[in-house]
Amino acid sequence: MNETDSTRYGPGSPEAMAAAALAEHLGTALRPRRLTLADGTAVEVEAMDAEGTVVAQFVLNGGAVKSTLRNKVAADLFKLVWVRQALVPDARAVLCVSPTVATLLARRGWLAAAARDLRITVVVVQGPGHVEPLTESSGP
Repeated sequence: MNETDSTRYGPGSPEAMAAAALAEHLGTALRPRRLTLADGTAVEVEAMDAEGTVVAQFVLNGGAVKSTLRNKVAADLFKLVWVRQALVPDARAVLCVSPTVATLLARRGWLAAAARDLRITVVVVQGPGHVEPLTESSGP
Protein backbone atom coordinates (compact mmCIF):
# COMPACT_ATOMS: atom_id res chain seq x y z
CA MET A 1 0.00 0.00 0.00
CA ASN A 2 1.18 3.49 -0.86
CA GLU A 3 0.04 6.56 1.15
CA THR A 4 -0.02 10.17 0.04
CA ASP A 5 -1.58 13.34 1.38
CA SER A 6 -5.00 14.24 0.09
CA THR A 7 -6.66 17.57 -0.60
CA ARG A 8 -10.09 16.08 0.06
CA TYR A 9 -11.19 19.13 2.07
CA GLY A 10 -9.86 22.59 2.86
CA PRO A 11 -8.53 23.98 6.14
CA GLY A 12 -11.72 25.94 7.01
CA SER A 13 -14.21 23.21 6.12
CA PRO A 14 -16.56 21.36 8.50
CA GLU A 15 -14.47 18.23 7.84
CA ALA A 16 -11.30 20.01 8.97
CA MET A 17 -13.08 21.12 12.15
CA ALA A 18 -14.32 17.58 12.77
CA ALA A 19 -10.86 16.11 12.10
CA ALA A 20 -9.29 18.49 14.63
CA ALA A 21 -11.93 17.65 17.26
CA LEU A 22 -11.57 13.91 16.62
CA ALA A 23 -7.77 14.14 16.76
CA GLU A 24 -7.99 15.89 20.12
CA HIS A 25 -10.49 13.30 21.39
CA LEU A 26 -8.30 10.37 20.29
CA GLY A 27 -4.96 11.98 21.14
CA THR A 28 -3.42 11.53 17.70
CA ALA A 29 -2.86 13.77 14.67
CA LEU A 30 -5.20 13.05 11.75
CA ARG A 31 -5.19 14.15 8.14
CA PRO A 32 -6.89 13.13 4.89
CA ARG A 33 -5.00 10.39 3.07
CA ARG A 34 -5.03 8.73 -0.33
CA LEU A 35 -4.25 5.02 -0.13
CA THR A 36 -3.21 3.04 -3.20
CA LEU A 37 -3.07 -0.73 -3.50
CA ALA A 38 -0.34 -2.48 -5.50
CA ASP A 39 -2.79 -2.94 -8.41
CA GLY A 40 -3.37 0.83 -8.62
CA THR A 41 -6.75 0.87 -6.88
CA ALA A 42 -6.97 4.09 -4.88
CA VAL A 43 -9.25 5.23 -2.10
CA GLU A 44 -9.32 8.46 -0.12
CA VAL A 45 -10.11 8.51 3.57
CA GLU A 46 -11.07 11.69 5.33
CA ALA A 47 -8.80 11.14 8.34
CA MET A 48 -5.98 8.77 9.23
CA ASP A 49 -3.08 8.95 11.65
CA ALA A 50 0.52 8.47 10.52
CA GLU A 51 0.77 5.01 12.09
CA GLY A 52 -2.44 3.69 10.51
CA THR A 53 -4.06 2.99 13.88
CA VAL A 54 -7.10 5.20 13.17
CA VAL A 55 -9.10 5.62 9.97
CA ALA A 56 -12.17 7.86 9.88
CA GLN A 57 -14.92 9.14 7.64
CA PHE A 58 -17.19 12.13 8.26
CA VAL A 59 -20.91 12.51 7.59
CA LEU A 60 -21.67 16.04 8.71
CA ASN A 61 -24.93 16.81 6.95
CA GLY A 62 -27.62 18.96 8.53
CA GLY A 63 -31.23 19.49 7.59
CA ALA A 64 -33.80 16.83 6.86
CA VAL A 65 -32.97 13.16 7.16
CA LYS A 66 -33.59 11.62 3.74
CA SER A 67 -32.79 8.30 2.09
CA THR A 68 -29.71 9.80 0.37
CA LEU A 69 -28.26 10.60 3.80
CA ARG A 70 -28.98 7.08 5.02
CA ASN A 71 -27.26 5.77 1.87
CA LYS A 72 -24.19 7.98 2.53
CA VAL A 73 -23.92 6.59 6.07
CA ALA A 74 -24.18 3.02 4.76
CA ALA A 75 -21.56 3.71 2.07
CA ASP A 76 -19.13 5.22 4.59
CA LEU A 77 -19.62 2.28 6.98
CA PHE A 78 -18.84 -0.09 4.10
CA LYS A 79 -15.81 1.99 3.08
CA LEU A 80 -14.42 1.94 6.64
CA VAL A 81 -14.85 -1.84 6.89
CA TRP A 82 -13.15 -2.40 3.53
CA VAL A 83 -10.26 -0.01 4.24
CA ARG A 84 -9.67 -1.67 7.59
CA GLN A 85 -9.90 -5.18 6.09
CA ALA A 86 -7.81 -4.55 2.98
CA LEU A 87 -5.36 -1.83 3.96
CA VAL A 88 -5.00 -1.19 7.70
CA PRO A 89 -6.22 -4.34 9.47
CA ASP A 90 -5.43 -3.23 13.01
CA ALA A 91 -6.90 0.26 12.66
CA ARG A 92 -9.72 1.63 14.74
CA ALA A 93 -12.49 2.62 12.31
CA VAL A 94 -14.41 5.77 13.28
CA LEU A 95 -17.49 7.34 11.74
CA CYS A 96 -17.73 10.97 12.85
CA VAL A 97 -21.22 12.41 12.38
CA SER A 98 -23.26 15.56 12.90
CA PRO A 99 -26.12 15.62 15.43
CA THR A 100 -28.55 15.28 12.51
CA VAL A 101 -26.87 12.12 11.28
CA ALA A 102 -26.66 10.83 14.85
CA THR A 103 -30.46 10.56 14.86
CA LEU A 104 -30.14 7.84 12.20
CA LEU A 105 -27.64 5.89 14.27
CA ALA A 106 -29.17 6.37 17.71
CA ARG A 107 -32.25 4.41 16.67
CA ARG A 108 -32.54 0.65 16.80
CA GLY A 109 -32.29 0.34 13.02
CA TRP A 110 -29.99 -1.82 10.99
CA LEU A 111 -27.39 0.94 10.45
CA ALA A 112 -26.80 1.27 14.18
CA ALA A 113 -26.62 -2.51 14.57
CA ALA A 114 -24.23 -2.78 11.61
CA ALA A 115 -21.91 -0.11 13.03
CA ARG A 116 -21.85 -1.88 16.38
CA ASP A 117 -21.39 -5.39 14.96
CA LEU A 118 -18.70 -4.26 12.51
CA ARG A 119 -16.77 -2.53 15.31
CA ILE A 120 -17.14 0.97 13.90
CA THR A 121 -16.85 3.63 16.60
CA VAL A 122 -19.42 6.38 16.07
CA VAL A 123 -18.77 9.84 17.51
CA VAL A 124 -20.87 12.99 17.26
CA VAL A 125 -19.43 16.45 16.58
CA GLN A 126 -21.06 18.63 19.23
CA GLY A 127 -19.21 21.82 18.31
CA PRO A 128 -15.74 23.15 17.54
CA GLY A 129 -13.18 21.02 19.33
CA HIS A 130 -15.75 18.69 20.87
CA VAL A 131 -16.84 15.18 19.90
CA GLU A 132 -18.45 12.55 22.08
CA PRO A 133 -19.34 8.89 21.62
CA LEU A 134 -22.80 8.22 20.23
CA THR A 135 -25.38 7.23 22.80
CA GLU A 136 -29.12 6.60 22.56
CA SER A 137 -29.71 10.22 23.59
CA SER A 138 -27.20 11.84 21.19
CA GLY A 139 -28.52 14.18 18.57
CA PRO A 140 -31.18 16.89 18.56
